[in-house]
Amino acid sequence: MAKGQNRTGLIVTIVVLGLTLAIVSTIVILNGLNKPKVEETTSKTDSSKTEPTTTTTDSDKGATTTPATTKPAPSVDPSTLSSIDVDPLKITVFYTKGAGALEYSVKRTADRTQYVEFSAPGLVGTKCTDDAGVFASIIENPASTEDNTSIVQKTTAGDKTYGLTLAGTNCANDQELLATYQTAFKNGFSSLKVME
Repeated sequence: MAKGQNRTGLIVTIVVLGLTLAIVSTIVILNGLNKPKVEETTSKTDSSKTEPTTTTTDSDKGATTTPATTKPAPSVDPSTLSSIDVDPLKITVFYTKGAGALEYSVKRTADRTQYVEFSAPGLVGTKCTDDAGVFASIIENPASTEDNTSIVQKTTAGDKTYGLTLAGTNCANDQELLATYQTAFKNGFSSLKVME
């Protein structure tokens, strides 16, 4: 009789453990399926500030932007450039000195295309909800029509193509500062390189 009770107790314990394992496995699987898509975000600040330099181009005066091309822009004197390493994308981005402090955040589109947004604390405006002071973005291997229509410049580094897009002027309170940042990025964009 004691042998029968031990065997029954063992079977009950095994069944309870099996059910517990099945329930935990189901919960883990369901959590994985229902997990919200999380944007991959990394931020870094470059606070190197030098004497401001101002470059005025036709596009700063309101001219329409010409379609993006993959032709490299005229070479820029490297001594006039600052740089910031975007570690998640393994690229170094260049911009003309004097733009001021900036931050970046790496994200992904719904198509899983990586891009990096550049923002500046001084550009945070009060006109748009949750404005973060974004002034430019660089998208890696732009594929969608939407991505390509907003690109103002393209360049190739390594085996990838990168497109520069500029934020609209409707959110920033300081239009002159916005133009300074955007001009700095347009001037240095063709120097973008892959990190070694």
